Formats: sequence, C-alpha cells, structure tokens
Amino acid sequence: MAPLYPCISQLIQVSSWTSKQNLMEILAGLASIIDFYDCLMVHGHFSLNYVVHELGVRFGDEIFTVVRDPVTSAISMANYVVTRLMADPTGSYPDTRQWLDHLGMERFPKRYSNEYLKTVALAALHDDNIAHINPICHHLGDGTGESAINNIVTNNVEITDTQRYDRWLERRWGVPAGSPINQSLPVLTRDDIIPRLNERLNYLSSEDMKLFQAVTSLLDARERPSIKGYDLA
Repeated sequence: MAPLYPCISQLIQVSSWTSKQNLMEILAGLASIIDFYDCLMVHGHFSLNYVVHELGVRFGDEIFTVVRDPVTSAISMANYVVTRLMADPTGSYPDTRQWLDHLGMERFPKRYSNEYLKTVALAALHDDNIAHINPICHHLGDGTGESAINNIVTNNVEITDTQRYDRWLERRWGVPAGSPINQSLPVLTRDDIIPRLNERLNYLSSEDMKLFQAVTSLLDARERPSIKGYDLA
C-alpha cells in the first residue's frame, strides 16, 4: 500500500531501531508531504487492543487484519530467524543480537551445512523466547481464541487470510499483487516437523488454530475474499 499512502513504521518509536537523527529525518520527510494526503499508514505489529484503547477508533475508521495458517506461521518464524542470522551473522540489529543470545551463539558461522541450518531453525522453534505462542490471538485478543473472536465481532474487524490476500488486496484497495518482502529461505518444511513435533506445534498454536479454523471455514462458505466481525457473530 506504500504507493497509495504515506507510510511510517512503528519502529520509529523504538530507540534501539531508530536513532534520534533518523527519527528527525523521517518526520521531516513526512511533514513535507502529509498535506497532500487524507490518510496515513502506520505499519508494524499492533495489537487490536492497542489500536482500540490507546490510539482510538474514530467514526468511519475501518480495521482490517490478515491471518495465516498457525503451523505455517510457526515454521516461517523459525526460517525467518535463520534467514536473518545468515544476513546479519554478527547480530548488528536488535532482533538478530537477541536471537543469538537466546541460542547461546556469539555469532553465526560463515560456513554451514543445510543440516546445521535446520538444527538452528529447530532450536528457534523450541525456544519460547523466540517462537511466538498463539501470536494471532495475542494480537487480536488476550491470547485465547474466544477473546480474539469477541474482539473481532465487537469492533467489526474485516479479516482475510494469506490464501485470499492477493484477491482481497486487488478488490478492496485496487492494488495488484506484488512480490512478498521479508521472504524466508525454506530451511524447515512441514515434512521436517510433522508429525514428530505435533505436541510442540499444538503448544504454540492451539488457540490460534481455533480462530483460524473459524475464520477460514466461514470464508470458504461465503466464497468471499474477506469477512467482517458481524459475519462471525
């Protein structure tokens, strides 16, 4: 959506990611163009409760979110950690430094085998400090499927999934599908962890799966690229 609206990252408020000088440069650039637009897009990992209770929802505002298969998401997170560490082996960014510390590594090696990459990805998947536990429900509720669904209904949130995302993006915003960014290397696949890690996956995503199945079953039944909270009510 960057071609449609001025975009600014949530990370500008995090000092470890954005220096004061960079912050001033970003805000100056925003100030120079903001008068030409009616909307501003702030992107990042916001919780629905933060948007509703801290930012506030004005009359006419619409909230939307995109969900992903929880198992695929867990695998992708482990792959993302490895992909980022390969690109930043010394941990010069806050996230990679933190992951290296959690994994007990000073730096990521320069040379590695495919098996070594899988070992690191599996270690990330097993570390509660790295792997996200029910991230969908924590972002949309208090960590349970019930709270997330209640929040979606109460705030009439529009919701789609990654399978329908391209179609929704084009129909809803007139934006053609593009290439994914931050795409991870396929270090781990479902075949690598199912069924032998089913217990771990259930621990990471049991509540998310309740929400995801409720949403996708309704999307399938309605044959639409998105639904709203009142559809789930």
